[in-house]
Amino acid sequence: MKNIFITQGIYKDVRNNFYSKIYLEWFKYAKKLKFNLYPIPINSDLSFFKKFKADGVIFSGGNDIYKISKKRENYLRDEFEKKLIKYIILNNIPSLFVCRGMQLLCSINKIKLNRTNKHVTKNQKIILNNNKSLIVNSYHNYIIKKKPKNFIITAKHPSDNSIEILSSKKYKILCFMFHPERKSKSQKSIDKMFKTFFKL
Repeated sequence: MKNIFITQGIYKDVRNNFYSKIYLEWFKYAKKLKFNLYPIPINSDLSFFKKFKADGVIFSGGNDIYKISKKRENYLRDEFEKKLIKYIILNNIPSLFVCRGMQLLCSINKIKLNRTNKHVTKNQKIILNNNKSLIVNSYHNYIIKKKPKNFIITAKHPSDNSIEILSSKKYKILCFMFHPERKSKSQKSIDKMFKTFFKL
């Protein structure tokens, strides 16, 4: 099975201790699609990638980016994931940016994030380039309306034209504003996109 690595959220407890965690549904998803999933240690120097064959990286959801919410945990995660983005580009590792991950990638590319109160819902329709639609989950408070340079828009939200799926022309990068690990009505189609991208 292929080895895919995943970033973790950073959170602070009542004693001001920082800790990392990952949504357990990701491990169920890995089992279902038959790939090995390994959480990436926060603040790692990434040398462990030399010991393991990395077939892919997932930049998971959770947290806000520091530009939106200036909390220490968001800063720590942003700085680490910026370093990781440089690494995956340099080493041409297929990478999926999910929700927060897509927001961070777009922010790095100087794309504005727009506040919204209409994208937190279990089911929302998005329209693909071929005019087919998908029903996906949605758990974000910020939307993206402009694509970074050298990216292709694959799907949009029909009511506000916000971008829901992006892919890079230059690198092995795919972006979802929804969560593939969480149930959606169009789950089979989402799983197919995930499997095709990582060649599972």
